[in-house]
Amino acid sequence: MIPSIGAVVVSHDSADDLPICLDALGVAAGVNEVVVVDNASRDSSREIAVRTGVRVIEEAENRGFAGGCNRGFMELAADHDFIAFLNPDVEVNPSCIEGCVQLMSQNAEVGGVAPRLMRSGSELVDSVGQVLHPLTLEVKDRGYGEELSADLLRPCDVLAPCGALAVFRSAALEAVADENGPWAEHYFCFWEDLEIGWRLVNKGYRILALPDAVATHRRGAGAEKGRGPLRWRRPPHLEACIITNRWMTLIRHLHPLDLGLRLPLLLVWDSALVVTGLLRRPALLGQLRRRWPLVAGEWRARRRYHRRRLHELS
Repeated sequence: MIPSIGAVVVSHDSADDLPICLDALGVAAGVNEVVVVDNASRDSSREIAVRTGVRVIEEAENRGFAGGCNRGFMELAADHDFIAFLNPDVEVNPSCIEGCVQLMSQNAEVGGVAPRLMRSGSELVDSVGQVLHPLTLEVKDRGYGEELSADLLRPCDVLAPCGALAVFRSAALEAVADENGPWAEHYFCFWEDLEIGWRLVNKGYRILALPDAVATHRRGAGAEKGRGPLRWRRPPHLEACIITNRWMTLIRHLHPLDLGLRLPLLLVWDSALVVTGLLRRPALLGQLRRRWPLVAGEWRARRRYHRRRLHELS
């Protein structure tokens, strides 16, 4: 039986990137349907997508990457065995998505695949799956900014695919979905890819990096031009997402023993990140305050969960 494959492109003011992205998907092997979820674009993104003949879902407000992915999932999951989620600044090689699906078709325990993303216009790697830094627990894209090496060309288990291009088994996403869908919608953007991968792994699925499945990624859309880390060149509300979504992910998934052992280092590291951000842009403080209730909500949910588990075991 030939698997059915859907693709979701989440767009917001993406007129410059969409033509290349959708043209590549139009000739991608195995892809049966493409949906563009447009998050209230103010440019010609919707018109460009409509002209290509793909289905366009127009959102009245910007729901972020996670919200757009959920909307696309709700539209496609019933009809497709596998779904690829893309940023509009990604261009897939013709065999990329089909290769990811073939790997999952041959391995029932694999719930998601991380293709090899290369930097657009260069020989540098962008991501071959995501892992956590062993000390600081920051998201680490394998190979980020490096030249291709033998290690990066070997398939391996990772914690998550980079959200710029992530291919999942629909049934696996159904297994971790809530009423909004499988993606943590309140994350808006950043860390939502690592979080969903971690959740799938906790559910018993594997996430594999597949270096033979190749696409290019422009990376940095929405960031100001210049030097230094991308997070420092993004608007304060997006930097606040990066910081608070990290906290929420660690609260959600870090084992209590791990959390206790790492807490001193994490407090120092994260305090330094926040202070550095505030010194650069004081407006970050207001954005962190706005998102703090989400962090507090995750902590309360964690405490309720562990109390319930202790009660079940007693």
